[in-house]
Amino acid sequence: MNERRKFPRYSEQLYLKLYFFDTNAVPSKIINFKARTLDSSYGGFRIEGPQELTKGSIIGFESDDDITSHSISGIGEVKWCNPSEQHDYFEFGIAFPILVQPRELVSTINT
Repeated sequence: MNERRKFPRYSEQLYLKLYFFDTNAVPSKIINFKARTLDSSYGGFRIEGPQELTKGSIIGFESDDDITSHSISGIGEVKWCNPSEQHDYFEFGIAFPILVQPRELVSTINT
């Protein structure tokens, strides 16, 4: 099997708040929900959450300060979304538009 990833993955759970603009709602609105990372790399996250997202959607994310002490925020593009093994949840891949500098991600992971 060919490995398509450019960066190594780190198995790390960060709890995040995610935001996206729902253009299908009348009127359009910003939807937010909580999710957690299953793994991360310098190029993106694999996330599990209760909301199905459309490939190509742009989302914002920030640390869920109620649960985690890590401080991270940014934007990303949904690259894929599939049903999770956990009932009523989805797994999705988020790519960062600009690479996160290694020291920023490593310091978050190692804290």
